[in-house]
Amino acid sequence: MTVSFGHLLKGFRARAGLTQEGLAYRADLSTEAIRALEGSRRRHPRLTTIAQLTSALALSQAEAEQLSAAASRTPGKVSGVPQQLPPALVDFTGRTAELGELCSLLGKAGDSVGVVISAVGGMGGVGKTALAVEACHSVADHYPDGQLYLNLGGGSAPVGSAESLATLLRALGVPPSGDRDDVQMAVGRYRTALAGRRVLVLLDDAASLEQVLPLIPGTAGSAVVITSRIPLTALPGVRHLGLEVLSEEEALRLLGEVVGHDRVRSDPEAAREVVRRCGLLPLAVRIAGGHPSSQNPGGLSVLARLLADDGGRFAVLSGPAAGVGVSIGLSVQALAESNRPGDSACAEAFAVLALFDGDRFPLRAAAKVLELSLDDAEKLLERLVDVQLLETPALYQYRMHDLVRDVGRQRAVATLAAQERKAIWRRELSCYSSMLWRSSELQSRYSPPEAATWSTGARDIADGDTAADWLTSELGNLARLIRTAVEGDRQDRLTAARMAWGMHRLALVRMHYAEARDLLLAVLGALDEPDNELDDRLLLGLAYMYASLDQYALAVGCLEAALPLARARGDDRQVLACLLDLAYALVQIGRSADAVGVGAEMMALLPGLTDQSLAPSANLVAGVVAGATGDLAGQRAAFDRVLSIRRAGGAGDGPPMQLVYMGFSLVESGQYERGLAMLTGVLDRARADGVGMLELSALDHLGRAWQQRGDLTRAREYFELALPIAIRSPRENREADLHRRLGTIDATLGRPDSARRHWVQAITLYDRVADPAADEIRDLL
Repeated sequence: MTVSFGHLLKGFRARAGLTQEGLAYRADLSTEAIRALEGSRRRHPRLTTIAQLTSALALSQAEAEQLSAAASRTPGKVSGVPQQLPPALVDFTGRTAELGELCSLLGKAGDSVGVVISAVGGMGGVGKTALAVEACHSVADHYPDGQLYLNLGGGSAPVGSAESLATLLRALGVPPSGDRDDVQMAVGRYRTALAGRRVLVLLDDAASLEQVLPLIPGTAGSAVVITSRIPLTALPGVRHLGLEVLSEEEALRLLGEVVGHDRVRSDPEAAREVVRRCGLLPLAVRIAGGHPSSQNPGGLSVLARLLADDGGRFAVLSGPAAGVGVSIGLSVQALAESNRPGDSACAEAFAVLALFDGDRFPLRAAAKVLELSLDDAEKLLERLVDVQLLETPALYQYRMHDLVRDVGRQRAVATLAAQERKAIWRRELSCYSSMLWRSSELQSRYSPPEAATWSTGARDIADGDTAADWLTSELGNLARLIRTAVEGDRQDRLTAARMAWGMHRLALVRMHYAEARDLLLAVLGALDEPDNELDDRLLLGLAYMYASLDQYALAVGCLEAALPLARARGDDRQVLACLLDLAYALVQIGRSADAVGVGAEMMALLPGLTDQSLAPSANLVAGVVAGATGDLAGQRAAFDRVLSIRRAGGAGDGPPMQLVYMGFSLVESGQYERGLAMLTGVLDRARADGVGMLELSALDHLGRAWQQRGDLTRAREYFELALPIAIRSPRENREADLHRRLGTIDATLGRPDSARRHWVQAITLYDRVADPAADEIRDLL
């Protein structure tokens, strides 16, 4: 396929790394001459001009002949042949693959048995028209009977079929008929005029399939290129080409074309910041590059600072030229003025959806803020996807390009009062709070009575795993909302505290201990009035997170602060919960003597409680404390009570995980044979029942038991067996601990390379959940 002189010249210049000004200087031509040639406004330069360009670009003989051939090719036009293509952009860059695909398709029109049709789609400002015009200029010589261009006004005022056909017929030299309103007659005359001709038709900014269909030629030989913000999926025989934003390198090259490549090379970090702040959108990059600040010394750094602020970015990109704002605003306006059912509601919803923070938002949250059902919300969101105002990166997930969101937020400020915007945000917050407490209700027998009120917005969820999966995928938004609420008024801070407390169950079932810890820390003390019950629960939750991360000293501090709050409220069950967690944590940090008194108070309180659900845990902790202080008889008696309670409740020999803890406590108290036998029994049971998590815990504790006994080789075998199960079960967050233990054993056994590999892997895994154990291992390395 042959290409135009301008397209060839631009490619050779880009390869040479020259700006238009640089090439003009080398070739001793004016910059305007280079622009005219590359923009195809001047298609057939003189031989002397070609020679000057060939020398300036250091072209090979073959390349020089190619350039000369493109310049000398006659267009074969006769008087009256239309050439309506808009000038190509002088700074067009990038889109190499897309341009090649489109040019290749258009170059095959003469060999096709039908009309070649290509539809270029994408959001406003992404460069649909620029690409289409560039491609059409590149292949214009393949269409000696003319090139037609028609702006269909899809983003503002869609042009009717009768008017479009009349315009095209005039361009083809066909006189008007007596009846301008007879569309079918006009279609026939238009297709008759194109029959036997090779004409390229560029239909820009189409609004609908109905608008385009009458404008398609009826016989082979011609080609149609359509740009549209909506997908024309029902158009017969169409080849679709969807445009995304530029890659960062393409955007930098475009910026260089606008401001000069030397400026970009001299301040690369500022240049990257500029194109990133422009969202890699071609129209935005062009507008930003044309801002007066970019032409001054250090201008890109100044421009980057202007764009860093949302308001400044909107002022730069939608100010005097109003390019980005108008381009995106036209899509919204078209929805507002559309006769299609539901489109006006989409236009109204656009500003509301633009208020979402974060890089994406879920269908459920959108439905909540729009006060729609999930089905109705999905229909609305998918329509916004159709018109390129939203993207859908995953099922039931949506996102808005930064610049689209800027436009939407300007509309929100203009059309929604501050009180309305606050109410919208609170509906979003309520959505996540409802899901947290619904998850807790479904996965725990011990959810507080208030949870039934707090979870009302998620009653349609009937499965705990479904709720936990949703929350896990939304963890970033969840954390953002809680942190924002902490900075709000008392109502918002109270909601934030309740949500942070509700993180307990999610942390337990999805191993998000570090995230829950950080959020609990953020909300503690946020309430300006004391709330002993809530503060007590927050402290207990934080202690649990610390303990889960093996930060038992910090857990002790939280529990010691929570205990007097529970006592002051007279909540004996909460006091018992504090005491048993505190006793266990004290043992873990070597303060077993202090744990004795705490354990004694715990056991004295237990008989007086109506609710005996904590009895197994209390007796288990009492046995652990007794074993840690050498009271083996007390340990055995406590563990026997645990087994007796569980048998009475129909649990056989007791819950398997309690057997793991009891077995390891026996090992730690020096009763190796009994402890190892109990742990081995749990392992056999887990393997027989196919319970992977129980098998993992049994192997892990057996490894620790042999490590404590001093048999590192045997310990290593158990840790190695546990590792594949941990890798298959990342939610358990056990892989990092196993790598740490294997690294320690290997270091002791004189295997430094293996130790380093395990420790490096452990650091990587700990860092993912912000576990401070990573820093401890870095010290070892």
